[in-house]
Parts: sequence; structure tokens; C-alpha cells
Amino acid sequence: MNKQGASSLIFLFAGIYGVVFSLQLPFGYLREPGPGMLPLFLSILLLLSGALGLIHSMSKGGKGIDWHGMVKKVITPLEIVGVTAGFILALESLGYLITSSLYTFLLFFWICRYRLVVSIGLSTSFGVGSWLFFDKLLSVPLPSGIVPL
Repeated sequence: MNKQGASSLIFLFAGIYGVVFSLQLPFGYLREPGPGMLPLFLSILLLLSGALGLIHSMSKGGKGIDWHGMVKKVITPLEIVGVTAGFILALESLGYLITSSLYTFLLFFWICRYRLVVSIGLSTSFGVGSWLFFDKLLSVPLPSGIVPL
């Protein structure tokens, strides 16, 4: 099965799931639609597009799924989620200025693969700039953490 077939299967199953659960909501009338009408129509469209995509992918064949490329595409968003979770956990204890600078440094250096000097410069300017903007200009109360400002 190729990529198109795999994604079509996901669409097909999501459409079936949506149809099953939207039928449990009141449908209403065309003049006065109920809460189940829009989810039902969208689920039917999703189901049809999944079925047509699956038929199309099976008819033309094609090469298999590139698992290495797919894993690589999944890892980067998970890294971003992990760095963001670390930012949230460290915000109160380290403070906004340090945490935001470290957060943007990790995004630039580790995830975007910028050079070290560029990452340090960008993260410092974004961290200090956003702190000046929110804390000093807009007077938003930000956590100060270990650095009393």
C-alpha cells in the first residue's frame, strides 16, 4: 500500500466513525437543522473522499511507504512538543527571560539546525525583545524566577 492508500484508509475510518456518532445526535430539518446535520454531512464527505482515494490508489499501484521518511516527519513535531513542555515546566522556576531565551535557542539550534552563533544571537534578541515588549511596554506580569528584574 502506498502513502495515498494509507491516508485514504485513515479518512475512510474517520468518516465511518463520524457517521456512527453523528447519527446519535438530533438531525433536525433542512429549514431548522439540528446539531447532528453538519457533522453527518462532513463525515459522509470524509468517508467518500477516503473511499475514492483508496480506490484510486489501489488502481494505480505504486511504490510502498517510505517508513524512514515518515518517522523523520513524526519525530520533529514530537521534539517541538517536548521542548514546549520543558518551557512550560521551567517558566515559573527560571522566569520568563531565561526560559524564553533557552526555548528559542533550542528551537533554532536543535530543531531548525541553525549554527551556534546564529542561534545564540536570535534567541537572545527574541528573549530580551519579547520580555521588554510584554513586561515593560505592555506591563504584563511575567514570572521573574531566579533573576530578580
